[in-house]
Amino acid sequence: MFAYSGMTETMVDALASKHSIYMTRNGRISMAGVNTHNVHRLATAMHDVITTVK
Repeated sequence: MFAYSGMTETMVDALASKHSIYMTRNGRISMAGVNTHNVHRLATAMHDVITTVK
């Protein structure tokens, strides 16, 4: 199952290069890979990218 994050291609690239978190270029992320052990890391990384990348 995938969810659309709303992130731009530039944000997706930054998420991969800065945080080693990968999703499709159009911002879709596989929710099957998100669990209670990694959701905080994902949220923190997404917040960083969304607030610093234009």
